[in-house]
Amino acid sequence: MGGARSRGVRTVAGVMLAGLLAAACADGDVRPQAAATGTPPRTGELTWGTCPEPSEAEAQVWGAAEHRPAYARHAARLRCGTLTVPADWTAPQGRSLELAVTVLPSTGDGPAEPLALNPGGPGVSGRLMPIGIASGGARALLDRYDLVGLDVRGTGRSGPATCPAAESLDAGPQPAAPTHRTARAYWNRLARAHTTCAEADPAQLASLTTTNAAHDLNALRRALRAPRLHYYGVSWGTSLGAAYRTLFPTHSGRTLLESVVSPDPDLRGLLDGVTRAREQRFEHFTAWLAARSDRYGLGTTADEVRTRLLALRERLTTRPLRTSDGTYGRVETDQYLDAEPADRAGAGAALSSLARGRAPAGDGDGKPRAAAPPLVAPFAGTALLCSQVTHAASFTEQWSAYGERRAAYPVLGATRPMFPGSGEVPGTSTCAGLPAPERPPVEPGRADGPLLLVAHRDEVITPLPWARAMRARTGGSLLVVGDGEHGGMAGGGCAGRVVGFFAGEEGAAVEGGVCEP
Repeated sequence: MGGARSRGVRTVAGVMLAGLLAAACADGDVRPQAAATGTPPRTGELTWGTCPEPSEAEAQVWGAAEHRPAYARHAARLRCGTLTVPADWTAPQGRSLELAVTVLPSTGDGPAEPLALNPGGPGVSGRLMPIGIASGGARALLDRYDLVGLDVRGTGRSGPATCPAAESLDAGPQPAAPTHRTARAYWNRLARAHTTCAEADPAQLASLTTTNAAHDLNALRRALRAPRLHYYGVSWGTSLGAAYRTLFPTHSGRTLLESVVSPDPDLRGLLDGVTRAREQRFEHFTAWLAARSDRYGLGTTADEVRTRLLALRERLTTRPLRTSDGTYGRVETDQYLDAEPADRAGAGAALSSLARGRAPAGDGDGKPRAAAPPLVAPFAGTALLCSQVTHAASFTEQWSAYGERRAAYPVLGATRPMFPGSGEVPGTSTCAGLPAPERPPVEPGRADGPLLLVAHRDEVITPLPWARAMRARTGGSLLVVGDGEHGGMAGGGCAGRVVGFFAGEEGAAVEGGVCEP
C-alpha cells in the first residue's frame, strides 16, 4: 500500500549516484549535536550527523533516474539525523529506539514550518521522500515548507525488524485456486516462522504499532520545536496520519491523505472491498473493449465481451496454450483480466491474441513489468499492519471469507486480493502466527488542521469508498483524481492541487472536487 512515485520511476535505471548523499550532507548545513560529546542521546532528542550513503533502491525510487540534476541539488542540502524515542510510549523510561530523520530545508524567504512525509507500505523507507517530492511536480512545496522524511520504527535505518524465516518462505507455484489443504499448509508454515521471530524479541514486535508511530511523529514535531506538524501521507501513511490527527488534534496542521485506507479495521472487510473494486474494474474493462470491438474483436457489448473472456479463461485453464514464448493458462489470463486502466491496450491486445490461439506479441502482452527495487521492510510492515486489523489470526476465518469472495466475485474472487494483509496463498493472511495487539487501534477522529482526502477513481488497492468512509469519521474534503493510480499525485498532472492545498489556496480542497491528470 505505498509509494508516492510517478509512473516513470517504476523501472530501474542502471546507474548509482555513489556517495552522493554522504558527500553532500557533510557540508556546513548539518549541525552535529550531542553525538559528538559521547553522551547518550535523551529520549525526544534529535541528533544531527552525516547523511549515510543511499542504497541503489533509495536513489532510484526517489528520483535519481528521472531527475538527476534536481536529485543532486537537493541531496546537497539534505540534513540527516536520528531521533531517540521510547520503544513503548506507555513505558517511556524503558527501552529506546533511534529513528532515521531527514530535513530538506525550505528555499523560501519567509519562516518555514515542517511538512512530514510518509510513502506508505506499510514499511517503505521514507528518508529520501523529501528529495523525491522536491524533484517532481510538487517542488513548489519547498517555497514555504521544510520537507521532513522519516524511516518509521522497524524500517529502513530505524532499528529494522526482520524475520528471515518468514521473509524467505516460498509459497511455491500457485494453481488456479488453492485447496484447503495447500492453504492450511502455507498458513501453518508462515505461523511457525512468525512465532519463532516473535519469541526472539517480543518487546520489539509489540512496539511495532501505528499508535506508537503516531507518537513518534509528535516527538519529531517537538524536537523540531514546531507548534504543529503538517503532513502528507500515502496509502498506509493515511492510517498513520489519521492516528496522529486523532491523538494530537491541537498540534495537527494541514494534512493531505492520498489513497486512503479504510477506517474500519476488519481484515475480512478490507479484502472484500479490494476484491469488489477489482471486479468492478473488470466490468469497466469489458465496456472499454466492447467500444473498441473493431480493434480487439472480443464482442460489441460488455456482456458479450465478458462471456467470451470467461470462456477463454476456462479453455486456457483446462488446455493452456504452450508456445516458444511461454505457457499461457489461468494465472496469465487472470493477469490480463485484472489490467489497470493505463494497461488496458496491452491487456486487450494480449487477450485478443489468446482468443485466436496465438501468444501475445512483444512488450504489448500486458504482463506486469519489472518494478523498481523494493524499499519495504516486510516483517516490520506486516507487524505495523497487523497491529491495526482485527479478525486476522484465524485460518478458519480467512478461508471461510475467501470462499464467500469466490462466490460473490466470480471473475477475480479466487485470486489473491491486492492488499498487504493477504497472504501469498489466497485464503491466508500475512498476520498468521502474530499475537493479537495488546491495545485496539486508534479510532480515526477529527482535528483542528485542514484535511484533504484524495482518492484515485479507478484504483483497487485502496478503493474510493474507503476515502468516503474515512471522511465520514474525520471530516475534511474529498478530491477524486480521474485515474487508476495508487498514490503518485505529487508526481503527476494533479501535483498543482497538492501545492495549492498546502499553500492554503481557496478551491484546492473543495468538497466534491475532481482532478483529471
